[in-house]
Amino acid sequence: MKLGSIFMWRNFPLQEDGKVKDRYFIYLGKSCYTDNPITVFLITATSRVHYYEEGGNRTHHNYIEFKAGQFCFTKDCIFDVNFIDHLEEINFLNHKEDIEEKTVLPESILKKIYNLILNSKTISRKIKKDVYTNYNLDGITGLRNPQRR
Repeated sequence: MKLGSIFMWRNFPLQEDGKVKDRYFIYLGKSCYTDNPITVFLITATSRVHYYEEGGNRTHHNYIEFKAGQFCFTKDCIFDVNFIDHLEEINFLNHKEDIEEKTVLPESILKKIYNLILNSKTISRKIKKDVYTNYNLDGITGLRNPQRR
């Protein structure tokens, strides 16, 4: 899968609340170091945009919003980079029959997402460094390198 791919994971089984449902994700690559097991980095969409509106409890999160009709989205949705999912690559690959790639985001939007990740206070430097490396491997260069806090 290509960096920045938007995909639908039908019957996503790993919801925190235990419910199984379809989810959109953005693929940000996988761990670059000799992690065992290898980790895949994903950002998931939410259609609960009211959390991010004035007075919502996530107004200060780092997120990117897409409107219905943009790319492949049928509803307004938000990808909150404060909640990067990282799951074992084997779990990802074991569900490939439920994963349908829809489109790939343009570089300009991928750079916005990277800057949101870089500015997040909840994402570890190691994950930021892996994402930075994935961007570079995909030819998206000239980005600020994650710094130690």
